[in-house]
Amino acid sequence: MAYSTFTTPLISRNSCVWKNHQTISNGIQFKSNDIITNVEQNVTTNKLSWGDLFPQILASVVAFLLATQPGINMVYSNIFLNHYEFTDVSELSWLTSILVFCTPIGAITIGVIMDRIGRKNAFLLTSGTLLISWSIASVARPENMRLIYACRFFAGIGGVGVLFATTVGSLFQWQTVNVIFFIFTAVTTVLLVIFLPESPVWLAKFRSARTYDARTSLRRIYPKNDQVFMEELDHLYRDSTTTADSPEVHQPQHCIGCEQATKRRRLKRCFWWRTPQPRTVTRPVRVLAIVFLLQQLSGCYPVIFYAVPVMRSVAGTTALGGPYSDMEAMVALGAVRLLTSVVACALSLHVGRRPLLIASSLAMACSAALVALTYSPTAAPLWPLIGVAVFACSGSAGVLVFPWTLVGELLPVSVRASAGASLVAYAYTLMFVVLKAFPYAVADDDGGSVATTFAAFAAGSLAMAAYVHARLPETMGKRFDEIEAHFADDKHAATATRNAHCKTSYLMTPP
Repeated sequence: MAYSTFTTPLISRNSCVWKNHQTISNGIQFKSNDIITNVEQNVTTNKLSWGDLFPQILASVVAFLLATQPGINMVYSNIFLNHYEFTDVSELSWLTSILVFCTPIGAITIGVIMDRIGRKNAFLLTSGTLLISWSIASVARPENMRLIYACRFFAGIGGVGVLFATTVGSLFQWQTVNVIFFIFTAVTTVLLVIFLPESPVWLAKFRSARTYDARTSLRRIYPKNDQVFMEELDHLYRDSTTTADSPEVHQPQHCIGCEQATKRRRLKRCFWWRTPQPRTVTRPVRVLAIVFLLQQLSGCYPVIFYAVPVMRSVAGTTALGGPYSDMEAMVALGAVRLLTSVVACALSLHVGRRPLLIASSLAMACSAALVALTYSPTAAPLWPLIGVAVFACSGSAGVLVFPWTLVGELLPVSVRASAGASLVAYAYTLMFVVLKAFPYAVADDDGGSVATTFAAFAAGSLAMAAYVHARLPETMGKRFDEIEAHFADDKHAATATRNAHCKTSYLMTPP
């Protein structure tokens, strides 16, 4: 029996079979185009509108209201100097430095507490200590320095602000200023309670049983866009259930051994320095520690805390410790610093943190060198005053701000709260030493001490620029896993980068 071989016959384009085939093919093509169009429309709808962004912007603005308190406390000593005459340099140095002497207490405790009670409750706890501070200041008299020190103590534990404080200080009497700051802090606390949701990331990572609370908090951030809400919720719980820091989410609640292991893991996160850490932790901690050291040696904070004494001393109108009743220069300097900060924030979105930090350090080095070279008690104070003003504004463009921002960008999320708190406490300890020593360094009237001090500031700023150029990576536009890969070993860096790309591909794959 012979088998026939069947082949596809040629079909005429005018035949009904060919026309039906073309119709079916076109239909498939049209359907494919419709699917592509729908995907493009879905991608377009994923873009957040201003209505979607408003809850996030409102919560961020309310949270940043509390960030004005450090700026207020920076210039508060200048406001006090405008209404009270100091004759003792030691008393003046304690008024300024006791704030940063107590700040490490708040920094260390709030870092541990933040992982326990949540970010929002930590905000409210900070507001409570600030309210105590301004309550004491509102009833204290300038002659009672113990109450003033107590006010600064609680402000240190709790601790646009610079300009706001200098403007209020130039318009009102000292006790009225304290009442205004108390009202401002109280209003900030109320706004925090009403408008600031708890961090969904914290709820998913540290309170895995409170699923409803995490959904509610995320819904407050995305109240209208259901698609983005579901994507963020899925991404949030995918990360929280797959990370190695949270294996307890897979463990049964009734297991006592698992609960004890969970407590040990949380205690290990709080006291991270007692256990060996990977290079993704030790390297950024070392980089940030050196950056904070150079930040304090650059002198950006003494010029702000002692702005009135510095400008009076450079101008040669009065010795350190004399009367300071004129704050118009402080208000003008605060306005220029605010403008510089806004411009720097806008530029950081385009050029990144690292170039701005280098440029800020170099500008501070040049302006400090200008003061050191041109200052003389008998010469005209024009160039030294210009150097001081440029020095303060240059610091606001980078050195004063970006090291604190990098704490939240360089550290892994597993130790970000505890290690970040330790670094902040370390930075404020250095700041206390610098602020306590600064009045003694410039107290002599011969002019050599001022020039020597600013020469040291120039050297510190130059060292800051060199170290940032050599060691600090750029963080703008990078994911946290990419930053961790930078600090990892070479073979681990390749693995982390490959895992990051795989994770990105997985997230972008449609279901």
